[in-house]
Amino acid sequence: MRLPQIKIIDLFYRVYKSWPIFYDGIIQLFSVGQWEKWQDRTFDDLTGKKILEIGVGPGKLLLKMAKKGYSVTGLEFRKGMADEARKRIKAKGYDIDILQQSIYHLPFQNDVFHCIVLTFTMAEISNLDKAISEMKRVLMENGRIIIIAGGMPQDKNIFARILFRMLEQQTLLKLERDNVLYLKQHGFEVTRTDFGPFNMVNKIVAVKK
Repeated sequence: MRLPQIKIIDLFYRVYKSWPIFYDGIIQLFSVGQWEKWQDRTFDDLTGKKILEIGVGPGKLLLKMAKKGYSVTGLEFRKGMADEARKRIKAKGYDIDILQQSIYHLPFQNDVFHCIVLTFTMAEISNLDKAISEMKRVLMENGRIIIIAGGMPQDKNIFARILFRMLEQQTLLKLERDNVLYLKQHGFEVTRTDFGPFNMVNKIVAVKK
């Protein structure tokens, strides 16, 4: 009987994402203190007032959007993270819905949100076509999906190629998937900008047409 291969990166990823007490320190370490600055790039492209954040983590970006006057709703896959975000937001005096819900079955009517924000969540989504269909359904016309993600840079520089070759055997995360192509196939008008160390972080803005 063949034992299943343990994916070291996936195991580490699940552990730190399930324990909010470790989350902030680890992401700051791996981003060289830039994580929140990378997330903040979403503000350059936000339009309208009604915002859905998918994968809120401990709720820092969600709270920033609320403080700037946006009407925000949060979605988080993990109970521990959802609870941490609720606690953080309540402590600051805000009342924000944070739902523990699948991205494949969003509990909203059609054409509800001006923008949907995902930061460092895309690689976890296995059925991206289904997720995009749902996000498109709940977006208003000319609404935007704004994504900050790690992944293979467009220039496919040698450092990135070496790193991703090392990682590919240790993770099921979709780090090399062409998210832009998927969004275009669903009729979105899409732009992508790479930045960060060796261009391995990117921002995608997809407009519903």
